[in-house]
Amino acid sequence: MQYLAPGKYIVKPDGGGIDQAFMVSDATRILGAAAICSVDGSQVTIGDDGYGTSKCTAEQLEKAAKTGSVTVRVVLSRKSAAAETVEEKYHP
Repeated sequence: MQYLAPGKYIVKPDGGGIDQAFMVSDATRILGAAAICSVDGSQVTIGDDGYGTSKCTAEQLEKAAKTGSVTVRVVLSRKSAAAETVEEKYHP
């Protein structure tokens, strides 16, 4: 994930293809594993699929995105360019 501007990001599809820009809104669910956020700031929080489960803020997402080292799975709204969910993929 790359940071573009406040609330705006770009992701690259796993299988290649065209980069996808997206926005976050107040309704976007942001879930971290460790890099974006975690329950207490030190524990890894992931589900069985390897993606984060800790609820994070848009500010935490922005800070993590600026590092350029966070991998996420994004589900976009069909009605807008806003993300419904952003989930961090855990990689040690």
